[in-house]
Amino acid sequence: MKNFFHSVDRQFNGFIANLAGGALLLLFFAVLVVWSDFFLRLVFGCSFLVAAWISFYAALKLYQIKRKIKDFIPRIK
Repeated sequence: MKNFFHSVDRQFNGFIANLAGGALLLLFFAVLVVWSDFFLRLVFGCSFLVAAWISFYAALKLYQIKRKIKDFIPRIK
């Protein structure tokens, strides 16, 4: 049971770190927007890539947590 909670905690920590990293990238892109039109197009493209990356990562982590919970429930019955 301790391993289960430790594993879920690690996955949540990774998810939080990924969200923070994505937020820092988006903040950096926001600073680049004010310089020129080229940077504006570059930032919009990169921000969509970062948003897609965060979405896929979140989906993967939630699936892994769901799978761990599904494996854990029969053991406590």
